[in-house]
Amino acid sequence: MKVARILATVAALLCATRLDAQQYFGMNQVQYKHFDWRVIETEHFLVHYYPEERAGAMDAARMAERSYARLAKILDHQFREKKPIILFASRSEFAQNNVTGDLGEGTGGVTEASRHRLILPLTGDLGSFEHVLAHEMTHEFQYDIFARGKAGQNLQTLNQVDPPLWFMEGMAEYLSIGPVHPLTASWLRDAAVNGNLPTIEQMTERPDKYFPYRYGEALWEYVGERWGDAAIGEILQNSTTLGIARAFQRQLGLTLHELSDDWREAVNAKYLPQAAVLDRPRTFAQPLLTEKKSGGQIFLAPSLSNDGNRIAFLSNGNEKRGELFIDLWLADARTGKRIKRLVESTTNPNFEELRLLYSQSAFSNDGRTLAFTAQREGKDVLYLMDVASANVRARLDLPVEAVWSPVWSPDDRQIAFSGARGGITDIFIVNADGKNLRQMTNDKYGDLQPAWSPDGKRIAFASDRSPDTDLSILKVAKWRINVMDVQSGAIEVVPGQGGLNLNPQWSPDGRELAFISDRTGIPNVFLTTSEISSTTRSRTFSAA
Repeated sequence: MKVARILATVAALLCATRLDAQQYFGMNQVQYKHFDWRVIETEHFLVHYYPEERAGAMDAARMAERSYARLAKILDHQFREKKPIILFASRSEFAQNNVTGDLGEGTGGVTEASRHRLILPLTGDLGSFEHVLAHEMTHEFQYDIFARGKAGQNLQTLNQVDPPLWFMEGMAEYLSIGPVHPLTASWLRDAAVNGNLPTIEQMTERPDKYFPYRYGEALWEYVGERWGDAAIGEILQNSTTLGIARAFQRQLGLTLHELSDDWREAVNAKYLPQAAVLDRPRTFAQPLLTEKKSGGQIFLAPSLSNDGNRIAFLSNGNEKRGELFIDLWLADARTGKRIKRLVESTTNPNFEELRLLYSQSAFSNDGRTLAFTAQREGKDVLYLMDVASANVRARLDLPVEAVWSPVWSPDDRQIAFSGARGGITDIFIVNADGKNLRQMTNDKYGDLQPAWSPDGKRIAFASDRSPDTDLSILKVAKWRINVMDVQSGAIEVVPGQGGLNLNPQWSPDGRELAFISDRTGIPNVFLTTSEISSTTRSRTFSAA
């Protein structure tokens, strides 16, 4: 009840006003769309939005105040001026801002140190959006503390202290996610098993090698667990005058070297015994796409053809041939050997980006055509490519801002996908010729990763819709696997789910659903029967 009252009060503070003098965030950036900026003013923020995203912006404003209240308490700091939040409805439109320019597809949001503007797109589901918002909000607090409450001041102090990435990004991850994060745990478990757990000095000197988001988050989690989250605020406050090393020593009574040793010892003590009783992947599976077999170092979004002979994936290539960027490739699914590059995004204006973090391609059932998403002229386009010739057979320009995870109907006549309008995702179906677009869901829930059943009657998908979600107070559950009846539109949440559940896939006979869940604390493959009964079996293995 207390949470509901707080959010109701926050909602009452929201008021939408039109800017008298237009601030145009995108004037000098490549422009495909005119943004008619409006402002929602809350107690601590000026939320800039345009009419198409108003519903999402109202929720974002409430979430901003919620994150502010929590972080202000933890970090013992209050804003003295209202901070600007600039919202875009999609990744493509976020790329058109002229505050930072296009920072690339891997950037989910950004906060600038000089004017304290927080800029981010709506992600399509409220849970992941609130994570990004709270992460960037932590940066707002970090910069405001260094600036002593006035944007643009004391930048020289920030530059002199030069907080390392594990300090800044790790803190933002920990304070936005909390102490339980299976993804970070998998990184630590893997590092412990393979003897690659970095020291604080290594994290400081080589953020390119030791990912500061995961390892930095883990270090702050250790600090919070041992000394309490209030110690994080004290360290941050003290770092502005004492520097990073002395701030830690003053608050914790340990040098960074001593803290590093204690943290690494605690990580090994926690994860090595766990790993000892888990199956290694190599005991029941073999790697397919690897640097040795396939070339390249990055492999993302694999899609297997129905006959099991070919696999499409996103990857870089051979450095000696200049294949440095992420492109769409085809490989032999038996050997992992690359067959050819299907899309070279850096030289073709039709494929400005390939949605490497949000989507994957899909083979038609006959294996002749590949459906995939690419950005063209500032919006997502659904492409249908002839696999044999690598020629585009059709380009479907759809009236949505984002297109993710296309999947073919069993007769290859229709394609289902997750599409976004105003920053809110729903499940859509369109004919393979681009006609007869149908919106199958229409609500504020995030609906993603559709999978069409072999009989064509159902679509399974991941969504935050569940009995644990209450949108009136913006209480959002982790993703659950849902099943929709295509004809009636009726949706059933698969019961008995815990943790984060994603990537549903039907068995060939349509009797089972396979999906990934981290309910045990480690992402694993689970199976459930088509009667939507409780999960029947799973395999557990270490991330090493």
